[in-house]
Amino acid sequence: MKISVLGAGAIGTMLGGLIRDNDPTCQVVLLGRGPHIQTIRDTGRVQLQGPWPTREVQVIGTDNPADIAGSDIVLVTVKSQATAEAIAAAAPYIDSAIVVSVQNGFNDAALLKHVNEERLVMGITATNVTVPEPGTASLQFNGTIVLGPNAERTNAASATAATKTLEKTGFRVFEEANVEGVRYNKLAINSPGYAASLSQSNFITEAVCHRGWRTAVGKPLADECLRVFDTAGVKLARIPKLPDIRKLRGFFGKLDSPLLGPIVGTGAKLIFNRRPIQFSLYQDLLKGKGTEVDHTLGEIVRLAERNGTTAPYNQMVIDLAREIENRGAGKFFTREEVIDRFRQIESR
Repeated sequence: MKISVLGAGAIGTMLGGLIRDNDPTCQVVLLGRGPHIQTIRDTGRVQLQGPWPTREVQVIGTDNPADIAGSDIVLVTVKSQATAEAIAAAAPYIDSAIVVSVQNGFNDAALLKHVNEERLVMGITATNVTVPEPGTASLQFNGTIVLGPNAERTNAASATAATKTLEKTGFRVFEEANVEGVRYNKLAINSPGYAASLSQSNFITEAVCHRGWRTAVGKPLADECLRVFDTAGVKLARIPKLPDIRKLRGFFGKLDSPLLGPIVGTGAKLIFNRRPIQFSLYQDLLKGKGTEVDHTLGEIVRLAERNGTTAPYNQMVIDLAREIENRGAGKFFTREEVIDRFRQIESR
């Protein structure tokens, strides 16, 4: 079996590397750009770090889309804003491969321009992977992958085949009928996570556990996402042990409790001070790279507008991210500046 990864950054490298490591009969091609892929191409291997001894895995690294020809499965893990360009370049070589989007955001329309709906499977992953140096992918938390058929189930066979292939990663993999509901749930979790990234705040210990941030930023974002989804008739789906926006909103409430709050907060800090969650937005802003915030939280804003309402808190995250992009790499706001900007929404 040949498996190719289109846009092999942190997530794509880890998925492809784990598949190859767990099933050496699979040929894995990592397609991407920059020093990371160049290092993999030159060495013929990728280094995988995680809750295991470091692994050296033989894979093919390339920046030539023609090298994915003959693939059985193509995993799309490119940043959302690069989807249209990447799939257009790869389309002549996809042939009859099943194409699986494991991305943030909703990129269905861009992919369907080049891939038949029977062979296109949409999904998400909830994990935390970084590239600490070129040629290396580091897993911070064990991952979960959710895939599923479209509403008409025209791609049901492809969804099942993709699920079986991704089980080779060793992640928890679910096939979910309402995959759209899972994808919107993931967007909603990203919303406060991206807001914490604007100030380089540890999402749990310095943002969620901080009463001022939680009150002015976290809770309004969560409430706004739930309101927009309710207005649009989106039925959220929850997978066991996968982050869930309603569960996060409930966690905010526990932290507000005079009795439970200190206990819950102390436990969270013990865990997440040692293993902080790093959102992709933070990594992109730190490196001065273009972000996909317009394609992720922008989807919530557009969903609101399509249904006659607004999403000013999610729009604020987008606006502040753009400001940091314009400032230059690593020029973040302070937590207090973010809180102040969000409080201004209430006074409009």
